[in-house]
Amino acid sequence: MPRLLTVSLPSATIARMSASCVETERPGLWAGFRATLPVALGCVPFGLAYGAVAAASLSPWQTSLMSLTVFAGTAQFVAVSMLAQGADLLSVWFTCVLVNLRLLLLSAAVSPHLQGIGAAQRLASAQALTDESFAVSLGAFRTHDAKPVYLVGSGLAIYLFWQIATLVGRLASGLIPQGFGLEYALSASLICLLFMLVHSRRQWVVALLAIVLALVSRLWLPDAWVVLAATMIAATVGLGLKRWL
Repeated sequence: MPRLLTVSLPSATIARMSASCVETERPGLWAGFRATLPVALGCVPFGLAYGAVAAASLSPWQTSLMSLTVFAGTAQFVAVSMLAQGADLLSVWFTCVLVNLRLLLLSAAVSPHLQGIGAAQRLASAQALTDESFAVSLGAFRTHDAKPVYLVGSGLAIYLFWQIATLVGRLASGLIPQGFGLEYALSASLICLLFMLVHSRRQWVVALLAIVLALVSRLWLPDAWVVLAATMIAATVGLGLKRWL
């Protein structure tokens, strides 16, 4: 009878093959896209509200162009409101930069999970980073060891829904009643994401501290500085609690 030849692979080779199999199971771009769809739907009312507000100062194509290039809901709201009041472009630009400074903190938080990626993916990740994609992706990085491209997929879902919603809101601006409260849908979505990310007692302390600081600082700080100041102070306290408690 013919003898069967058996080959014994080195243990190091087996380990690399196992690691490769595990690597393919890590959530990637489409996993990030699918996981963010419910949150992206929650951004639609906010996008409709932005489109309606933009009608006072921007044409439909200008409204869409801002969404395509800026892709920052709060900053876009600030920009169209200031333009409608006749503010100069330099003032609008400076205020939007202040509003978006919090993205520096979000970038610092996700950067450890984006190691080893190329320049093109870093640029795509920067464009994809929003409050919502940050929250969804950070949870996936921590709990499922998601791939860096997960953030791009998450941001892509929000990006697509945001473009559609802002254009529809601009074209249907006359049909959306004033004071309908669509812009508060985003706040509701962020509150839901907060409950998804916060688990330990220390995290709850930091989250509640940030809320209190944001409410109190509005008494003496301009709105553009409120979120940044509250985030930096709460993050510093959180770091101290993590190191010393």
